[in-house]
Amino acid sequence: MRLLVVKAAMTVNGGAARDLLRNLSAISEKFEVRFLCLNLLQEQLIRLQTLGIETICPDEQWEPVGGLWNEITAGQERSALSAWKSVNGVREAIDWAEAIHLTGGNGSMEFLKLVPKEKLLHLHFLEAKPGIHEGINHLKPDGTGTWRPHILHFLQKFQRRRIEKSFQSFIDNENWIISANSNFSASKLESIYKISGGVLYPSVDLSEFPKDGGIGEEEVFKKIIQYPKHSYVVTIGRISRFKGTYEVVDHVKGSGLNLVVIGGSSIEERKSLNDYGEKYDIEVRVLSRLSSEEMCSVMRNAAAIVGLAHGEAFGLTPIEAMALGVPPIFVNEGGFCETIIDGENGRLIDRGEYDLWNEALVQAKNIDIREKWARSGIERIEQLGLTPENHSIRLYEEIMRIY
Repeated sequence: MRLLVVKAAMTVNGGAARDLLRNLSAISEKFEVRFLCLNLLQEQLIRLQTLGIETICPDEQWEPVGGLWNEITAGQERSALSAWKSVNGVREAIDWAEAIHLTGGNGSMEFLKLVPKEKLLHLHFLEAKPGIHEGINHLKPDGTGTWRPHILHFLQKFQRRRIEKSFQSFIDNENWIISANSNFSASKLESIYKISGGVLYPSVDLSEFPKDGGIGEEEVFKKIIQYPKHSYVVTIGRISRFKGTYEVVDHVKGSGLNLVVIGGSSIEERKSLNDYGEKYDIEVRVLSRLSSEEMCSVMRNAAAIVGLAHGEAFGLTPIEAMALGVPPIFVNEGGFCETIIDGENGRLIDRGEYDLWNEALVQAKNIDIREKWARSGIERIEQLGLTPENHSIRLYEEIMRIY
């Protein structure tokens, strides 16, 4: 079957983009695949070419537009629709496909306006549009600005209607179906959009995360990080209130550990976070645009991988930590609860339970506990079937259900 795989924004290289690229090799064994996007990193293009997948991406790549005005007027969505319409070969690609696999994210839902209703389409729903139905994304990274959500939610009526209308396209259309990326996401899909969908978990490729990093990774680590092994924790994601970056500092203070943040930020955001860490004698380092090898080296040598995101849909970071054998210590919320079993393969701890967080960080430095959690982590990945092969089988079964 000819399958057109579509995702608008790839250059942020977040969890959704990494997961999609990770799964494409297995997907291409089930389907004849073409890939369509609005922006793409050079290393991602090389990966797709290595897989022999024809890739369609505009020469003038789309850049998501942010800012207050665009949040109110749906500027990002309108610019994405314009970009989709202008991609050379987009209509031919849709006509070529027997089915379409669309991954959510910035700009992706606007692609639906180009797809005929009779075309078979599967949407991988990751999360609701940030900031539309909740307020956490409108707060400043340090949690201030509590006035913003109330005003913006009032002003976002136009954007909210536009997004909700795009999901209405799936109701009463037996050719279009949705799978959420977790049970938590599926509950949000039903509560917000009144749509019942299945679950298609993301995956982790253990070959990307070898048990022993080897000499090359060791050299990479020495260049990037000057801390001794197990003297710091890692949190992954752009500096924001949604990712709970400042809250990580709050929950790590007193542990004697420093903090490495892997994610994007502005110069001002970085300085502000550094200053906040200094108040508690925590040195904060922010790293961006790491290669896979660099990211593995930083994670592998950490005392723990931690996360305090608010309502994370699934969270690739815990299973990537498990694959590396590094203790995952995460807040007891959202999709984290579907992969971590507290005390078995990591820790799930309520937000604000500072003593328990410090206790968990002490556990993470205990070699026997680390080894036990590492073994259980691999078992959990296998138990849930979080592999690219299983992902492709489930996707094939979903599409064949409407074929």
